[in-house]
This record gives sequence, C-alpha cells and structure tokens, in this order.
Amino acid sequence: MTETAAPLTRRDLRIDVANAVGHPGPLEVSVTVVSPLPDALPEPPLVVVAIPGGTYHRRYWDLHPPGRSGYSNAEYFAERGVVFVACDYLGGGDSTRPDDGDFIGLETQADAAHAVLDVLRRQMPDATFVGIGQSLGGFITMIQQGKYGDYPAVGIFGASPLLIANTREQPDWPTMTPSERRTWIISENARQSGVAELPMYHGAPRDQYRGIFHVPDVPDDLFAYDESECHTLIPRMAGVDGMTPGYAAPFASRITSPLFLAFGEFDVSADPRLEGSAYPASPDITTVVVPDMAHMHNFADTREQLWERFLLWLPVAQAAR
Repeated sequence: MTETAAPLTRRDLRIDVANAVGHPGPLEVSVTVVSPLPDALPEPPLVVVAIPGGTYHRRYWDLHPPGRSGYSNAEYFAERGVVFVACDYLGGGDSTRPDDGDFIGLETQADAAHAVLDVLRRQMPDATFVGIGQSLGGFITMIQQGKYGDYPAVGIFGASPLLIANTREQPDWPTMTPSERRTWIISENARQSGVAELPMYHGAPRDQYRGIFHVPDVPDDLFAYDESECHTLIPRMAGVDGMTPGYAAPFASRITSPLFLAFGEFDVSADPRLEGSAYPASPDITTVVVPDMAHMHNFADTREQLWERFLLWLPVAQAAR
C-alpha cells in the first residue's frame, strides 16, 4: 500500500528586523512556514526554525528537484506534525539587501534571527520553538543562542566554532593576527569568485565547491538544481565572519541548552567528536555523523537518516522547555 502524504499548508512572510539590528529600515527577512493542517497539530505545537548556509536560499530546507521526491526537509517534518519555518538570513535570498550592507556580519544576522523568532512567538504563543542552522546558518543560530538563549534546545548542522576544516585552501592560521586573517579571507573569497575586489554581496561558484558541498557522485541534475534554485548572495562581512576561525566560539561557550550537533561524513569539522568541547556550558550534547553525506546535508542520499535522528531528538527540546 502506498502511503499518502499528509496535507500541508504553506505561507510566506516578510518580517521587519530594522529595530532589532539598529539600522534604518525597511529591513526584512523572508520566511516560509510549512505546517500540518490545524487539526493535525499537537498541543502544544512544536516549531523548528531553520537558517540555511552561506549563499543558500531558504529553499535549501524545502527542495523540490524536478523528477525527484523526498528532498524537502520542511515537508518531512510537517508531515509528522512539526511546523517548519525556513528562513533566509538578512542580506540573502528574498530578504533585504541594503546598499550599505557591510554592517551585516554574523552577529547582526543573529540579531535579525532573534527578531524573526519574536514575531513567530507572538503568532504561536503556546508553541515550543527549536532553532537549527546549517553551515553559516549554524553560526547564526549559535550566536543567537549564546547571546539571547532564545530556544530550549538548538541544532547546529555542519558548523564548527573550533576550526573550519576541509575547505580548498587554509593558511597557517595560528601565525596570523585577527586583522591578517580577515584580509586573507576577503582576498581569497575574491579570488575564488573570479573578481579583483569582493563585492558587498557575492555568491559562491558551485563548480568550485562541488567537492565540499556534495559527495563525488552527486547526480548532475541535482547539482544543476542547487545552482539554479538554491544559490543566493551573502553579505561579504558575514562571509568573512563565518570563515574566521574561532569567531563564534565566545557565543558557543555561553550556550546552556541541550545541543544536537550534526555533520556529514565529508564535512567541515576536523573531528566531529571534539566539537562538543566548544560548548562547555551545555548539559546535554548529541553528536551525529551521517555516512555518505557531504556538507550540504539535504542533497545527500542519506538525508533521511539525519532527519529521522533529529526528529527522535526533539523530545529533548520539549523536555527542556
């Protein structure tokens, strides 16, 4: 017997975050809410708020490649009774890109994410909210949680506050000052983007990152879909923050909630089993490494292993509320 997917609802929102980041508006963050029908919601509702990686649109959480099915992380959770909110980061996707965008670093994006959650809480006051972030979104969630303690528990996917490993090139970080690190990152990002000067908002050529973002045998149609439907811009200062070793570590060290740390077998952590050491105040850390998975987890054939593992972990967040 073929299982019929549960009916779902979708709605797009644009949330004003100008006051939260202390900058003249309008500044808006775009989100998509994928939800079960009201009569299928548990009491109290459980809501996952998800932020994608750098140069990834919020569609990363709701993939629908032509001719394929079962790639939507958002639908997977909504069909199981969980409201899923896929968020752009400030400066990416369909969100506002102000002309003076160099004020948008990771902490500013975390402030904007905090404002988004405030609005969602007012709309769903009885819900339990859990924050997750992938790659750059993992840093945003990490900083948001360390600064505000917004969630009873969070998931950090493919982001290391210790050191970003396995990227194409790495300098001798310990010999460099913070200023030298940032200068090197800006120059390297410009070189990889094929430009003399890094624009205020820039992308990441997928061909150059294919071996990091995807397993070697990723089908060409999936890779093309990534490029055409998921690729967006990133504010250059947020990208620099995200690539600076240890930038998010002070925020990670303040997190006092349970954590779900997830990595693919081929990802950006030098050793996933050491990642928990960056969160000394967390009382409960779960670390999961998924086989046959590269950095962009939701494209992997093993993606449902991660989704199911996280779904089984969510009662930890509900208990910590």
